[in-house]
Amino acid sequence: MTATRVRQIQLATFVVGGEEYALDIMRIKEIINPLRVTPVPKVPAFIEGVIELRSAIIPIVDLRKRFDLPAPAPTRGTKYIIVAIEGRIVGLVVDAVGEVLRLTETDLRPPPQLMDPSAAGLFTSVCKVKGRIVMVLDIDRILSSQERLSLAGLPRGQA
Repeated sequence: MTATRVRQIQLATFVVGGEEYALDIMRIKEIINPLRVTPVPKVPAFIEGVIELRSAIIPIVDLRKRFDLPAPAPTRGTKYIIVAIEGRIVGLVVDAVGEVLRLTETDLRPPPQLMDPSAAGLFTSVCKVKGRIVMVLDIDRILSSQERLSLAGLPRGQA
């Protein structure tokens, strides 16, 4: 009899607007302190602009604005999570970075169906960890197809 092997998953947690979220750690390139952002005209309101990181021009998406939350001034905890979305390097503004969770696929549940349809696609799953409920972000859906087209006109960072 063969035992079924349950796949291990590592999620990095972060805080946006006082709520805890998670992201597959394999999608994260690096986590950095905020850099000076150069505004770009005619992009969606949640795109702060671009930064230069090791000669790459990277668009910065403020997840607080993406989630329709107030975006206070950066604090000491504010970080940029640098990720790859469909071959494009993007920085995500978060209020703070938390811990790395080590879970199995069986720890993940489908996201609740009570959400606004525009928000429902932003999450792949939900998990309960140490009494907390953590929403797992679907990084490939953080930008709509129209918003990805907006980014297409920006210089491309190195993947």
